[in-house]
Amino acid sequence: MADLYLEGVTKSYGAATVIRGIELQIPFGEFVVFVGPSGCGKSTLLRMIAGLEPISGGVIRIGGTVANLLEPAERGVAMVFQSYALYPHMTAYKNMAFGLKIAGLDKGEIDQRVTRAARMLQIEELLHRIPKDMSGGQRQRVAIGRSIVREPRLFLFDEPLSNLDAALRVQTRIEIAKLHKIVDATIIYVTHDQVEAMTLADRIVVLNQGRIEQVGTPLELYRTPANLFVASFIGSPKMNFFPVTLEREGLARGPLGTAIPAPAGPTGRATLGVRPESLVLCEPDQAFLSARLQFEEHLGEHRLIYAQTGDGIELIAKEPDGPSLAEGSILHFRFAPESAHFFGPDGNRLGLSTKGTH
Repeated sequence: MADLYLEGVTKSYGAATVIRGIELQIPFGEFVVFVGPSGCGKSTLLRMIAGLEPISGGVIRIGGTVANLLEPAERGVAMVFQSYALYPHMTAYKNMAFGLKIAGLDKGEIDQRVTRAARMLQIEELLHRIPKDMSGGQRQRVAIGRSIVREPRLFLFDEPLSNLDAALRVQTRIEIAKLHKIVDATIIYVTHDQVEAMTLADRIVVLNQGRIEQVGTPLELYRTPANLFVASFIGSPKMNFFPVTLEREGLARGPLGTAIPAPAGPTGRATLGVRPESLVLCEPDQAFLSARLQFEEHLGEHRLIYAQTGDGIELIAKEPDGPSLAEGSILHFRFAPESAHFFGPDGNRLGLSTKGTH
């Protein structure tokens, strides 16, 4: 069993600090996804856990053992990279068996592990092929199989699907989700893809500039983002933001003068966040805001409406698909008060009041 504890973990390159005091506990069996913008430190943190990057400070514990000074091979982890990193002259079987052979396992044990992993990943028919005779998805499954045969305490995935086309991404993502249930192992998975994070993770860790912004289940992060950064990063299309004025009565006053329930407490300027699917087209007398249509994307089941308010704020609304709207027309939107998110001047989330709509 491999619980993972990161205690004040830091990483610096000279005067530049890229990982800043990470505190994180991952119990055995969890599937945890690291997300964040490019350069946020997610891949660096993964490589530090694997032992491929030395840490500058703090403690990494794997299965109760301090791993700071352990070599990668001593940590009981297996890493799957963005590039497949297969030996081009070896068959899939030999690629999967190579590490076990180097470790000194006997031929019978090696054959048993490779066969079991191939069956798990449904690649038995590929075992005799070399990488150039396999598709990208097949190569990635062989790379995953090479990790499985090691029977690690901890699986680390560094953007493993980014080189695959859209159809293969979906297929391989499903296989990784199935793999987690079969191997009953702890998995840490790095991605920039929203769908991968939301569909695979038990918990998501949102990183920004080497710090953790929020940790929670996919729905927790989606429904109650801790700050503006998480609110803007989690969700596709991303959340819409509008300036509002908080009043003493626990109301927020919008651009058209309409008031909705708001956090009780400090008054003044704040930011209102509304998910695209929460914005609903309505009549002018019901509207919280109005905007001029820029263009539409018809996607079959739904459409995305791109519009701009009078003060230049861009918004996206996700609506059921229907007849095209008149180009340049003024659209009016409302939303349910309970779908509103409020953020203070410091960017942190504000709580909601329970008052009715005004």
